[in-house]
Amino acid sequence: MTEEEVGRIVLAIRSAYPSHFKQFGSEDIRGMLLAWSLVLSEYDFRLASRGLQLFLANDRQGFPPSPGQVVDCIVKIKHPVQNELTGTEAWALVRKAIRNSYYNAEAEFEKLPPACQRAIGSAASLREIGQLKTEEVETVEQSHFIKAFETVTKRERENLRMPEAIKQLIQKMDNDKKLLEAKQEGALLHD
Repeated sequence: MTEEEVGRIVLAIRSAYPSHFKQFGSEDIRGMLLAWSLVLSEYDFRLASRGLQLFLANDRQGFPPSPGQVVDCIVKIKHPVQNELTGTEAWALVRKAIRNSYYNAEAEFEKLPPACQRAIGSAASLREIGQLKTEEVETVEQSHFIKAFETVTKRERENLRMPEAIKQLIQKMDNDKKLLEAKQEGALLHD
């Protein structure tokens, strides 16, 4: 998004909440434009406009949005929640996989959606759960799974909001760390 387009978004916000911006001077507006540009630069203007529209349509508090609130709305548009499994729906899939996990844990694990796989951990974990008593599976393990699944899906949604430049920076830092660890491990082996 260009600076001019960000300016249009900020102007729309100022127009929707005029009393909030009465005391703003030109320096305040420049700061606001900078902050919004930092956050929205990766997004298409039409999508950001729709995100703002979604926020405004649902605002019942009467306060202008923060850039992160508009990004949340953009994520809702791009990745509707209705396409995600609930913890209970995910558990139903896992419970079905558990029934056949003693001999076929790997195949059953592979059939599960990625978020379920991450919440379970591995095919070996699926096999272990399948060997527990039914009462324990239906109470303790169900509770543990749903909690883990909700953590996984929350993390995935947070990752959707993360700017691409930040994701790339994290990936680079992770790669650099692994490279350094490999070098240190190699040096220790040669000592």
